[in-house]
Amino acid sequence: MKKKIKIEFCDWWSGFDKTNNYFYNLLKEEFDVIITDNPDYLFFSVFGSKHLQYKCKKIFYTGENVAPPLHYCDYSFSFDYLDDNRNYRLPHYLLYDGYYDLQRPKIIDESLANRKFCNFIVSNGACQERNQFYNELSKYKKVDSGGRFANNIGYAVDNKLKFQSEYKFSIAFENNAYRPQFPGYTTEKIMEPMTVNSIPIYWGNPEIAKEFNTKSFINLYDFDSVDDVIDHIIELDKNNEKYLNLLNQPWFDNYKIPENNKIENIKSFLYKIFYN
Repeated sequence: MKKKIKIEFCDWWSGFDKTNNYFYNLLKEEFDVIITDNPDYLFFSVFGSKHLQYKCKKIFYTGENVAPPLHYCDYSFSFDYLDDNRNYRLPHYLLYDGYYDLQRPKIIDESLANRKFCNFIVSNGACQERNQFYNELSKYKKVDSGGRFANNIGYAVDNKLKFQSEYKFSIAFENNAYRPQFPGYTTEKIMEPMTVNSIPIYWGNPEIAKEFNTKSFINLYDFDSVDDVIDHIIELDKNNEKYLNLLNQPWFDNYKIPENNKIENIKSFLYKIFYN
């Protein structure tokens, strides 16, 4: 018989489903999960302050670039690399489909080098680094912008992955890389183009090499300047052999994902909270 646990969720994003989400689905594998407004454990995030009304064990999660509030929560799942056994580093891309499939060897067809040049899908236009890079790269060749911001294709893309699959490159900048003293903010931006074999052009987490093989994508932190990045992209765009050599690189060093991203380790941390 499974142990019964009483939980609640609050302060999550709009449309969040309490009975079909990352944490609920992991917990129901091990426990008899009861959703109640009188919980023993509360999962809360950054979109509100209702969590302050609860007097129980509190578990924080963020998909935003904010530090975990360990001064008033008991445990956290965050982006931060912290030496604190109450925090588990859980990048936001793990809540998306396709990550674990990236461990498999690639099947690359030479026709992938003949796709359209580069795409840009952005709704939040607040990141000046991303906007400037898009403008600079567009001086070489049109970059198809399919988001609500700077749209130049005449419609907003409704299937992001299908759109990205049609391009050799995808601009994959995070919305921001603030808190430089606390690196680690990595979202789905880099992972999604990988799932459709479009090479990400990445900026955001300066320690991205801890998560992915930087020989498999274009990492702005490996270059001295934006001009050098664009020169490299142009070289790959003009040379199919070099492009395909890059595309054939595994997304992870030696096909191994980081230890903290292994599902058995995530479950172990999560389940210990409730068995304690």
